Parts: sequence; structure tokens; C-alpha cells
Amino acid sequence: MERAFIDYLREAPVFIRLFSGRITYWTEGAEALYGFDWNEAVGENAHALLKTGFPEPLERIEQKLLKESCWQGLLSRCRKDGKTIWVESRWRLKGEDGEADEGSVVIETNTDVTQREMLLRELNHRVKNTIDVIRGLARISLKSCHDTEEFREFERRLIAVAQSHDMLVANRWDFGEIREIVTGAAQVFHMTDRFVLSGDKVFLNPSSVLAYTLAMHELITNSIKYGALSVPDGHVEVSWQLVGEDGSRIQLTWRERGGPPVHAPQSTGFGTRLIQSILDAELGGAPLNMRFEPDGLVCEFDGPTQKAPEMLKNPDGV
Repeated sequence: MERAFIDYLREAPVFIRLFSGRITYWTEGAEALYGFDWNEAVGENAHALLKTGFPEPLERIEQKLLKESCWQGLLSRCRKDGKTIWVESRWRLKGEDGEADEGSVVIETNTDVTQREMLLRELNHRVKNTIDVIRGLARISLKSCHDTEEFREFERRLIAVAQSHDMLVANRWDFGEIREIVTGAAQVFHMTDRFVLSGDKVFLNPSSVLAYTLAMHELITNSIKYGALSVPDGHVEVSWQLVGEDGSRIQLTWRERGGPPVHAPQSTGFGTRLIQSILDAELGGAPLNMRFEPDGLVCEFDGPTQKAPEMLKNPDGV
């Protein structure tokens, strides 16, 4: 049992330093975490060696350490290879005869939480982007909102935003699949039987998921009012294909069939302006091509794709 405990301590990401920061003991676990070996670490100032980033001034942290004999917090540190990592760090101040002062040693236990922090920061970034989109939708929608039905359209746009989030949550905020996006948008309006879809499985990044979901919502809304979905026999063909030399973009084509005659409007409609604003915000200004052909509206736009997520690959990596 004692041997196992000693082995655990050796392999744990722990090191001991003076209160001033000079390292006096360095475990194999600390070497594995930071990349520096015993000879490179012992004798060095830990904060300088690891380029430690603190959540608050070090002086304030040290005051808490002296007062409570312990401290815990999130630190950014730089490995020997130059990579920045995030660690959950626990400091314990140990002095002779149980007295803790500036002459005591600090035992540091560090846990690598880099992946967690990166995910949280990415999630925070995406949520902020979504809030910006909602604010934009509210600003644009409420400018033209004159009755209850128009406000309900705004509510349905919020439902579309929530739908895109549901898909991202189900996929760990990593990706969405284009067929699911189109089908999901049609389901909101109970019109899946009025759509003909064609195209291979293509994955989109989170920004594209939001953009395509909202664009589909606006196209369906417009078609219900004025296009093929406004009459019983009308339907919509949605197809997509990879474009570009490396297939890094997807081009989607929306084509209406069997609807009433369409004519190009004298001015750009609200739905078109909204779709373009979405593409500008989420896809970096992807061009929107709308043609009013004799058979019905044709709309084309493209956006970036995403490689197949690791969780969906087979053992051969395909």
C-alpha cells in the first residue's frame, strides 16, 4: 500500500516550491504536464518558468494563501513546447510545526482542464453570436411589425434559432447536417411532404447551422405567402452539392415548382433582405442569388462545410 502511494505521488502532477516561487521538488507527473524535466525545473521560479497567468493579482492570491493556508483557482500556463494550457491549481501552504508563513513551502497540485476551458469559451462565443442574431432579428422584424400575425412571424424566427441550438446541443455544439436542417425547418410548418430533397450527407459548422436554419425558415415563410407552398399542388425541390477545388463549400439550391406565376419585385422584399443579412452575419457575406423563373422562385447560396466529426467516423477514419 505504501509503495502504491509513493508511486501515485511520483506520477501525480504535483510540485513543491517556496512561497517566493522557487521550485524545490518536481514529480514525473509535473514533467508530463509541463514538459520540463527535473533539472530544468528545480531551482527556477515557477511563475516565470511556466509564464503563469493569474485570475487576479498574485499579491492578492498570496494574501489569501497566508490567511487560509490554501488557495484554488484556474491558471493559464505555458508548456516547454510553447503550448498554452489551462490548469485547475490547488495550493497548500505547509510550514514547520504547522505554522504557515512566507518561509513555508507551497505544494501545488495541478489538473489539466484545457479542453474543458476551450469548450466553455467556444460555447460562450457562440451564445454571444446567437444573442446578436436574435437582437438583429428583433430589430429588423419589429420595424415591419404592424399586427399580431407579423409578431407571430417573429416568434417563429425565434423558434428557428432554438431549433438550430437543439441540433447543436445534440451534436455537442460541434456540427449540423444539411438534410436535418432542411427537414427540421419543413417540420415546423408541417410541410415535409411538400419537399423533395437531394444531396449527399454534408456537415456544417455551428455558424452555418444557424444561417441555413434561418434562411430555410424565411424561404418557407415567403413560399407559403406567395409561392409554391401557397397552393395545394405546389412543392419545393432543395438540392445541394459540394463546390470548390477541395469541396470545402456547399452550394444549396431552392427551386419552387407548381406554384402561381412569379414576377421579380420592383424592390427587394423584407424576406430577401433578412436572408442576406443572415448570410452577411454568419457566413461572411455569402452572395444570395434569387431568380424569378417561369416555374417559380430559384434561390442559391453557399457556405463553408465541416469535415465529418470524429464521433461519426468508422475505425478506418472514413
